[in-house]
Amino acid sequence: MSSVTEIQEHSTSSRDGRLTAVGDSSDGKPRWSNQSFDFTLPEDLRRVFPDYRTPDGVSAYLYAKEQGIQYPNYSQWKMEPYVEKTGFQDKGALSNPEKSALLRAAKEVIHLTPYCGTEIVGLKLTELSDEQKNDLARLAAERGVVVFRGQDDLFIREQIKFTSYFGEPHIHQQSGIIPDLPWSHIVYKDETSLNGLRSQVWHSDVPYELNSAGLTTMRFDLLPQAENGDFIGGDTLFANGYLIYEALDPQFRAWLETLKAKSSGLGQAAVAARLDMETRRPAFETEHPIVRTNPVTGLKSLYVAENFTTEIVGLEKRLSKSILDYLFDHIRRCLQFQCRIKWSLNDVAVWDNRSHFHTGIFDYFPKTRHGTRVIAQAERPYLAENSKLYSEVKFQGYSTT
Repeated sequence: MSSVTEIQEHSTSSRDGRLTAVGDSSDGKPRWSNQSFDFTLPEDLRRVFPDYRTPDGVSAYLYAKEQGIQYPNYSQWKMEPYVEKTGFQDKGALSNPEKSALLRAAKEVIHLTPYCGTEIVGLKLTELSDEQKNDLARLAAERGVVVFRGQDDLFIREQIKFTSYFGEPHIHQQSGIIPDLPWSHIVYKDETSLNGLRSQVWHSDVPYELNSAGLTTMRFDLLPQAENGDFIGGDTLFANGYLIYEALDPQFRAWLETLKAKSSGLGQAAVAARLDMETRRPAFETEHPIVRTNPVTGLKSLYVAENFTTEIVGLEKRLSKSILDYLFDHIRRCLQFQCRIKWSLNDVAVWDNRSHFHTGIFDYFPKTRHGTRVIAQAERPYLAENSKLYSEVKFQGYSTT
């Protein structure tokens, strides 16, 4: 095993505290603006819902029901084709490796398992300073998911605004939306979700996009309940992609690092077509490395998703399927690198979608579960030559092993 190195060696921040952008600034591609998010709606969507506004301080789901509109809403509207952007600036790279502004402010820090998941007690996300948000981005890159309980003031606009600090919020190509807030993906199932188990699969979100999902937030305001009123069911599992990758045979790892795989958004377009609808922008397939680097930690992680990764580029079809099936099964079997989040009302999970997997548990049919997910877009996936394995670094500010 290589010697252990301190994790700050792999940070993308510069010596003077400014952020170093990920991506070639001379490639002629559009760059992230890195400006404050202003909630400007796509023009076509404004025409569909000119007067609709979700009030602050209420559930978007309950308000839509009161207004008598479809929710999640699938009204047809169009966006420009997706274009890759470069120059992403990761706020986690500005963090002190000790993450002291965040960790010392907490009443308690609870690590859920040795390798995945941390709960921060006693802090409100709406009150975090920029320094604490930077620390949170680094902690999420290290621990995978960070949980904040009882965030009763982080309503959907605040959630979008908070998440936008870490990157431009993503608009999904096909899924139902809040009519005036399309940057939120609705996490929703009820008594009509007869095929809900189909979504119970390990994945990273929207891996078919050119720019991957980065820091992501999810908050639930409606949860399944038992007859006695207790919230039960609908937990979410997370898994450490760094260690899942490192658990593979070293020779196999070396080969995987030379390969790319296709991730496809065409399946979602097919679903839309079956419902006599279209995606909001042209769906496509994207080639990404099977092993990618997290720019904050400098660590390698496995980057495939059973519901989106369709083939390995350059391999014969049967061989490609065999390898992908092996990797999907490997992810499912790595129980030792997982953690499980049991939700209460208004809990928020913050996770790094680039290097950790997740899946919801559909054990509550026919009850209702409603939440909102907001994705901050990040860099296009890449594998850096100097990337390291999880066992070769030591995170600072806490100890879990």
